[in-house]
Amino acid sequence: MKGLHGRHIAEITAPFLDASGKKRTVSLISQLLDDNGQLVGQLEVVLKFDYLIENIVASGWWESNKAFLVDDAGRILISTLAENRKRLADNNDHLEQRTLYGIMSMSYGTFLGKGQIPTEVSGFFKLREAPWSLVMIAPGEEILASIVSFRSFYFIMGAGFILLILLLIRFVTGRTVFSIKEVSQAAKRIAQGDFGETLPVKSHDEVGELTRSFNAMTRQLEERIRLKEALDLAMEVQQNLLPQKFVTVEGLEIAGKCIYCDETGGDYFDFLKFDEFGNGRIGVVVGDVVGHGIAAALLMTTARALLRCRASLPGDLSQMINDVNRILCLDTSESGSFMTLFFMLIDLHKKELQWVRAGHDPAIVYNASADSFDELKGKGTAIGVDDQWSFQDYHSNWESGQIMLIGTDGIWETVNDSNEKFGKERVMEIISEMQKSSARDILHAVTDRLADFRQNNTPQDDITLVVIKFAD
Repeated sequence: MKGLHGRHIAEITAPFLDASGKKRTVSLISQLLDDNGQLVGQLEVVLKFDYLIENIVASGWWESNKAFLVDDAGRILISTLAENRKRLADNNDHLEQRTLYGIMSMSYGTFLGKGQIPTEVSGFFKLREAPWSLVMIAPGEEILASIVSFRSFYFIMGAGFILLILLLIRFVTGRTVFSIKEVSQAAKRIAQGDFGETLPVKSHDEVGELTRSFNAMTRQLEERIRLKEALDLAMEVQQNLLPQKFVTVEGLEIAGKCIYCDETGGDYFDFLKFDEFGNGRIGVVVGDVVGHGIAAALLMTTARALLRCRASLPGDLSQMINDVNRILCLDTSESGSFMTLFFMLIDLHKKELQWVRAGHDPAIVYNASADSFDELKGKGTAIGVDDQWSFQDYHSNWESGQIMLIGTDGIWETVNDSNEKFGKERVMEIISEMQKSSARDILHAVTDRLADFRQNNTPQDDITLVVIKFAD
């Protein structure tokens, strides 16, 4: 040891395996240098190879798997195989070849054999203490058992969750479909007129909101149908209040018609024959209540009843209208409603006309002999406005061949698609063209021309006209 004093050890070489003897040894060689760095000798340490790897060989994984200890060139230093192999991958095994390539380029790695579940899995790790690598090759099912188990568990759980979701969707959609079917069946019953009970609201979602809306719609529809039935009945009653037959007597034809823009309206016409008028006298009435619909129909019915009741009592024409106006004002003082009226008495024997104009359009008179038009005018306000108003009756004579038309403003104020009014001039043209026709034909001609003129427009007001023709 004294000879080594003042010397120091240079780098130690990598372990060198010597397998030429009966027992393999591993040598570690280091050069000895003096203080000046000059080589003065070598130091070699020789160890038994089996001693170095006895812990590895004694481990459980070495005994239970195919394992190798190889150098960087792939030479097998020791293995668990019974056969004497010199080099890794010398049997052309694909997995061993990939492992050998990995040893040459990486410090550690793992490679999978062929198959969905590899038949074998290899892994290697380079030792830091020596230029050797530990290689282990094991069955794929054994190495990947936990992964395969997890995958199977994952698939089973995934399938279970999917099944659960499908069942949940089935349950939810089943309830939704059932609720929608209930609504559909209820709609079919309603279409047949069976409203029945309202549907129960079973949820607070969109389907529940749909059911609530459907119930509200059903109630409103039922109310509307009841109202429609009531309006139809009111229309039938009101139509029955109008004259059902035209007047045809010797020397006189009277035709009248009422066309309501709603189920009911405020227009009105009537033909009156009472003993109080005297023999050979006929009363013709045309009225127009402001507005249309139910309210106008009620006031029209009231005015008709008052006129018929008062006409059966003694008194002249102006006195009759004064009495009707005074009583009607009791009903219209708060509502502001009123009614225009044209009441005319025709005396067939004396060829006289007597009329009261209460705010209504004047009657149109066509004189066939002169081919000219005139009007039956007169002062007077609508009835139901001023209970103190004193109406005045007017007189004139009628001539053979004359044609008279008493109408409401719904005739001349009818508009077409161009917003052009029908006007009184067109009415006069029709009368002049059809002067040889009957009162019935003239009436139908006016209503037909009105319908053609209006085209696709919805009527905005009631239309009433009475045509009177005195025979030649």
